[in-house]
Amino acid sequence: MPRIRHLAWSGLLVIVAAALWRNLPRLAPGMLDWAEPGNVAAALAQGRGFSDPFGGGTGATAWVSPLPAWIEALVFLAFGVKSAASAKALLVLTVLGLGAANALLVAAMEPFGAWAAAAASASFLAYATLVPSGPLEVLSEAWLDILLSATLLWAALGAARNPRGRAGAALVAVSLLAPLDNAGLAAAAALVLLAIAWPLRRDPRALAVPTAAAAAALLVVSAWTWRNASALGRLIPLKSNFWFEFHLANVDSPDGLPRTEAVLRALPYFDPGQFARYAALGEAAYIDSFRAPSLAALRADPLHFAGNVLRRATDAAVFCRREGGGAFTRAQLDPTDVARLAAAGELLAAGASGAYWTRIDAPPGRQRALFASLGLKDGPSAWGDWALKRLAYDQAYRGPLALAAGYVTAGVPVAALLLAALLCSGRPPPPAAWAAAIGFGMLLPFVLVNHNERHQLPLIAMQSAAIGAFAQAAASRLRRASGSP
Repeated sequence: MPRIRHLAWSGLLVIVAAALWRNLPRLAPGMLDWAEPGNVAAALAQGRGFSDPFGGGTGATAWVSPLPAWIEALVFLAFGVKSAASAKALLVLTVLGLGAANALLVAAMEPFGAWAAAAASASFLAYATLVPSGPLEVLSEAWLDILLSATLLWAALGAARNPRGRAGAALVAVSLLAPLDNAGLAAAAALVLLAIAWPLRRDPRALAVPTAAAAAALLVVSAWTWRNASALGRLIPLKSNFWFEFHLANVDSPDGLPRTEAVLRALPYFDPGQFARYAALGEAAYIDSFRAPSLAALRADPLHFAGNVLRRATDAAVFCRREGGGAFTRAQLDPTDVARLAAAGELLAAGASGAYWTRIDAPPGRQRALFASLGLKDGPSAWGDWALKRLAYDQAYRGPLALAAGYVTAGVPVAALLLAALLCSGRPPPPAAWAAAIGFGMLLPFVLVNHNERHQLPLIAMQSAAIGAFAQAAASRLRRASGSP
């Protein structure tokens, strides 16, 4: 227990220091990017209900998961809608959530050895604080996903030993919350419940906890489905935007891994034309408009879709591509030049906050020639900003550290899992096995539909558990080889 407390408190101090480092003297820009959950939270706080994911009073929605939006709405009620104070409060919640996740991870790993707990905690802190575009510099629900996944791991390990203890109660609680957070966590919780219930299938009393957890999940999914049916006129168990995401990744994107240009031109949050269509049709009809072309593309070339799934699986398990080919700019360019660049597909306005260069990874020579051919009024300014953003892009995503991050956030934990199993005679140790099951569930919906680094970030607790299990297995093997007790 003292070791757990030490690692938990020291981990929290590291996360606090990292949050200050990334957000002083002012909040990182990503902490003020409210996106769709923030728009829904604003609607809730202002009394408009669960609605308007892209602003503009478009009406009821199921585009985003409810739990993160509800939490943001409570923060908005206390500190102001989309205010700097609210951003700071959400950063504090992120720090506390990550600190609690680290403590739960240490508690889950500690029974398997000191190396398991220490290595898992060190890995978790490195993932949470050092990986670019992490939860301490980009406002997202990743901290909540990480916390719930760590709770699920701790509960699974505890309930497998004693389903009637505290871990059983935690399993029921996390099964209730997981479907409200995202589909991946819902799938992970379902896998855990099945794995716990199967060995107990002949003991009705022992099945009480997994049965109660499954009932809690079914209850909350039913309640949310009923709400969606009432608000949107159709049965939507979790989120409404399946066909949109499917189309974006498998029709709009040639390789199944959407790049910035495809996202910016498809998402109503960025594209005025798409927003107008979304607002005119309503959410349900707008989503339905992607169903037929998606199915037609799938029927026309099922092998291409299978290749997309394989590429997404590789992205998740070998090398996670951490760039999308675009770059945000706040440069004040000539309005006529902005219009010409936008018409050429090079720039996409993002309201008063700035714009996006959509092809920042294009060959510089080709881009310079293109800019010259557009007859820009202030071509040097446009080209200069593009070139500066390109240099920053290359530094962030194409240097040695950036390439290493792609493997560290995907292939390294998978290798640790396989090596841990190898060192344990082909059978992964319990924490690694449970972490693998949870991680598989968290990834499954996104590998099948649309995966990117945003879906990889919530895995850090499970990845750290795999690394901790490998460290313990290696230490145990070395100890046995040396003849130590």
